[in-house]
Amino acid sequence: MKKFFVLFLSGLVLLAFFGCSEKKKVNEFDTLVNYLESQPAESGQWVNNMSGWILNYSGLTLSDYFIVDLRSSADYNKMHLEGAVNTTLPGIFDAVANATKPVLCVCYSGQTASYAHTILRLKGVEAYVLKFGMSIVDASLDKWTGNCSNQFANDPNWTKTASAALPKFDPPKLDTGKDKAEDILDARINEALGAWGTRLVSASTVVGNPDNYNIMCYWPKSEYDKYGHIKGAYQLTPQTLTKDKNLYVFDPAGNNVLYCYTGQTAAATIAYLYVLGYDVQSIKFGTNAMIWDELEGHKWPKPWASK
Repeated sequence: MKKFFVLFLSGLVLLAFFGCSEKKKVNEFDTLVNYLESQPAESGQWVNNMSGWILNYSGLTLSDYFIVDLRSSADYNKMHLEGAVNTTLPGIFDAVANATKPVLCVCYSGQTASYAHTILRLKGVEAYVLKFGMSIVDASLDKWTGNCSNQFANDPNWTKTASAALPKFDPPKLDTGKDKAEDILDARINEALGAWGTRLVSASTVVGNPDNYNIMCYWPKSEYDKYGHIKGAYQLTPQTLTKDKNLYVFDPAGNNVLYCYTGQTAAATIAYLYVLGYDVQSIKFGTNAMIWDELEGHKWPKPWASK
């Protein structure tokens, strides 16, 4: 009888062990992506449905928005938009907890704000971004003009060759320890909020060593052909980052770069990709830092140059 009891207890332990093992086998990446792709365009799939998200300062009615300013407290205290609340990325959800209006994110150049607004959208917060950041508000805040450059217009690593076929990698492996999509999302958002400091890379670093990166030019083919691109960069059509299209073009091992015109769309997009487990960086100031003179649009207008 005693031997039977011991065997019975052993069986319960094994059952519990294998039960726990089965529970841990949830594919967190698939669970999260399926959840996000089933959400409305205004939240989970915002990265593939972005429309009207970036707002021009001219004509903007500030009182229509709950404004969060992501700059340092020192710079915020020197000058800020009326009614703006100063916060950090990790504190952004606390800052907007009692917002009764759409949220407008502002920062120095617009890239941090773009990253932040996507994260807010993933949690169902209606969020927007000030185009060009606080640089467009006053000449004393201009971070753009000194970073616009034509330095790579004639560089051998800037080419007009046709894009190679997009690569396809296995997805990253997420390990938050959660099994429900909402919990996985929260865990990954917490990671993303603290990761922004490593999400930017300089144009010179990438153009100088393009073979070190899996580079995606986030433009339509017509623009990719017209302006050229960093050597080896693939043409990735915007708003196609779904499981049945182009989500798997990023290497889960890292060294991915996604760039656009100003860096704002890329920053908004890499927030989504980071939440999914992809290590992707955005080029500071986008193509404006590489071939500013060549661009016919989507460029910093240098409003303070003659003042």
